[in-house]
Amino acid sequence: MQLITANNLSYSINENQLFHNLTFALDSGSGLHVKGGNGSGKSTLIRILLGLTSPTKGEVIFPEPSPFISYLGHKNAIKQYLTPLQNLDLMLDSSSLESAMTWMRTLGLARVQDEMTATLSFGQQKKLALIRVLSNPSDLIILDEPFVGLDDSSRDLLSKFLSARLDDGAGLVLTSHIDPQVSCDELILREKEDV
Repeated sequence: MQLITANNLSYSINENQLFHNLTFALDSGSGLHVKGGNGSGKSTLIRILLGLTSPTKGEVIFPEPSPFISYLGHKNAIKQYLTPLQNLDLMLDSSSLESAMTWMRTLGLARVQDEMTATLSFGQQKKLALIRVLSNPSDLIILDEPFVGLDDSSRDLLSKFLSARLDDGAGLVLTSHIDPQVSCDELILREKEDV
């Protein structure tokens, strides 16, 4: 089953065209690794797929009913003035909290669950943000640089989780400068050369 289709997507900022006529489809059980240098439009493409940014040209099509999407952008989207437990309570519904608590223990966050999130390291905050994705039973996972800030064991854990979700039939779209160690097709966005 197709989870998302992009038809002739283009995006420009003023006179600067980031990408032009991108067309692709993502099926259940498939991954897409969006690659490119800084400023090539990777995060913008992700935001277009999510409907957060409108393309200059083209369209994004979802099937009916639309797939349930788990998304984590390059910003962690967690509240610094709350504890990890309070963040999870805010981010997740009650059916996902038990799974979230298991991930808290697996990722070594249980010992800091009652501290202010602002006092946690960048890596700990990244793990906390990822728990939202790890705990939700989604059809489509969209991640923008999910491996940044993670230690080797946590990167390996995330790669194994994503591979298992693909095996279960979920779709995956991610950007990453770090090799995700997950079976994905590649979409390479080229930086526009100065003329």
